[in-house]
Amino acid sequence: MLAVFLLSLFFERTYLVKREVTISVAPAKVFPLINTPALWDEWMSWGAPDSSYTYIFMGPPSGRFAKKIMKGPQVDIVFKIIQSRKDTAIRYEISTADVEFTTDGDILLSPVPNGTLVSWIDSGDVGYNVFARFSLKGIQQRIGDDMDQSLLRLKNVAEQAR
Repeated sequence: MLAVFLLSLFFERTYLVKREVTISVAPAKVFPLINTPALWDEWMSWGAPDSSYTYIFMGPPSGRFAKKIMKGPQVDIVFKIIQSRKDTAIRYEISTADVEFTTDGDILLSPVPNGTLVSWIDSGDVGYNVFARFSLKGIQQRIGDDMDQSLLRLKNVAEQAR
């Protein structure tokens, strides 16, 4: 086991994934969807409703310090907005209750002709988790796939609400 741990030290421990989509509505129409944790279920594949979890919303309903907590049978996951700039961006943190895993991200809204460019950047550090280090490329791929799916859902929700 010691040899496997030592070998894992040569593998990356951090990741960064970025995805973008253009939505044909103004940033002011997209912003409430990203800035309000109670609305994330409408578009975000991460933390989508699952009957094995209990969902708790804490703090303000939107903006800085707004939280969505998923209490599960094996792990509690906390989604928290740590920075919010009206119609421009949010910064969030996702962590497990025991802080074994933390993800940081930004969702940026930029006005473009006929709409909004949404840029989503997610990064994290898997620390000394041997399994996560060995499988980091696969983890990045799954995160990217989830982000792609979520951005398409965000586009559909925002454009249907015009």
